[in-house]
Amino acid sequence: MAAFSIEQLNFVDKPMFNISIEQRSYQRDTQGNFIKQINYLQLEPCTLDHFQLVLNQPDYDFEQEYQKLQLNKWLCPQKDFQFTIQGTFTSNYFDFIRVIVSDCDDSQSGYQNWNPTCATQSSQVEYLNTHESFKLQIYQVNNVVNPNSPQQYYQSYLDGEMYFTFTPQKLSRQANLFFRKYQFQNDDSLLPFQSINEKELIVRQSVDYREITEIGRQGDKNYGIVYLRRSQFSEYIDRRFTKIDELLSFLGGFLQIMITGFGIFIMYYNKLQLQIELSNKLFNFPEKFGKAKVKNNQVQQTLDSSMYNDSKFIVNSEQGASKATLVIDKEKSTLTKSILKLFEQSQRLKLSLKSLINHLSFKLIFNNDETKLFQKAMDTVDQHLDIQEILYQLQELFKLKTLILKKQQITLFNFTPKPNLTLKDEEQVPNRLMFEQALSENEKQGYQKDELISELYNAWIEIKSDKTQNECQYELNQRLNQELGNEIQQYFQDYLETENNLKKQKENSQQKRLTELQNL
Repeated sequence: MAAFSIEQLNFVDKPMFNISIEQRSYQRDTQGNFIKQINYLQLEPCTLDHFQLVLNQPDYDFEQEYQKLQLNKWLCPQKDFQFTIQGTFTSNYFDFIRVIVSDCDDSQSGYQNWNPTCATQSSQVEYLNTHESFKLQIYQVNNVVNPNSPQQYYQSYLDGEMYFTFTPQKLSRQANLFFRKYQFQNDDSLLPFQSINEKELIVRQSVDYREITEIGRQGDKNYGIVYLRRSQFSEYIDRRFTKIDELLSFLGGFLQIMITGFGIFIMYYNKLQLQIELSNKLFNFPEKFGKAKVKNNQVQQTLDSSMYNDSKFIVNSEQGASKATLVIDKEKSTLTKSILKLFEQSQRLKLSLKSLINHLSFKLIFNNDETKLFQKAMDTVDQHLDIQEILYQLQELFKLKTLILKKQQITLFNFTPKPNLTLKDEEQVPNRLMFEQALSENEKQGYQKDELISELYNAWIEIKSDKTQNECQYELNQRLNQELGNEIQQYFQDYLETENNLKKQKENSQQKRLTELQNL
């Protein structure tokens, strides 16, 4: 529905101009000539019933707007009117609407429901002197389209953007307004079968507008002409709800993505845990903020003080061999505890939240000394696990073998038998990894810890007391002692001195008793 008016006082009763609406149909024959057919559409004063499309819109009080705009003083086509617009000027069928503004002539009986009395010529001149021009106004029921809305995918409203000024015999206006067809195909079913509901809308967009301004002439009878034409563009929109099977498929795909992402995270996390475990087995890490170093010194001082007091007790003691044995056991227990504390105080690399965030953010967040050490440990383990690095180290070992052994020795070395794998428990040479593993296990492994420390001490004693070693072996043993660490060597040396003092004290005590027995 559309409404037409000339901006003046009391246009419906005393118009200064006539508004005529023509339905024109052009048909091109085989010779290329047009067969023209013109039908006039009747106009009548507007009422609320003319705007049923807008009245039925939710959340839109059109009745109040109707009264505010005084649309009862406008002209509307009849309620049951129909018009056709199609094609272009080059088409075989060209239908369009022509709206004409001309001088008012109440002598013609062209209207059935509108019988106005034309205004006088003097009132027209007076209005023109005051306002300098007249204005043709057109209100049209237009639609705004929102295809993504589930329910209200279009909204009808009253479009009042079209108006054209003109001055009789001085300035005339022509305009082409194009209307697009929106064809909706709605599938309202949620189940896997279709339930099609079609809807067609006529929409005029702001870009569908062409205007021509002409200088008026004395013989002009038409002061404004507006053509309502069919746009060459059509919009076809398929709307459908998400089916239940599609929703389930989407949720399954989303769940699969989540599982995949979580799996990648778990794999990445397990890789970090493996690298951390390897780092703790292969490397030692410095203590934090120097606190552990102070603690180690305190442990060393406590151990030295304990050994000194025990030695003093032995010197001043006259209890005999049984008492000396108890002191030896006590010193051995003190040595074991000291070695255990030394190993337990060594820092272990752990996966903290800061380290994880720093690793995932490519060192952009929480980039401090702790995270830098963590990242360096990860890089070092990756380097050691690299097959190229492993092969290079094997080459270095082969080079070392060629330097140490002669060709004949290498031949014999290459033909040595492989180790036997049986069900019997094989004797293993103790190492630091076995000791750290025993530390991480339950306290039931305490006996194994004592045995490992005892074997380590005995090996140290045998190397230290070996008198048959040559200069090369002596230098090698010195290097081994240095690699063992100064703290462990100091514990062993103090324990050895205490053990020697006890032996001397025992020998002196026995010699003293023997002398006393001889004097009796």
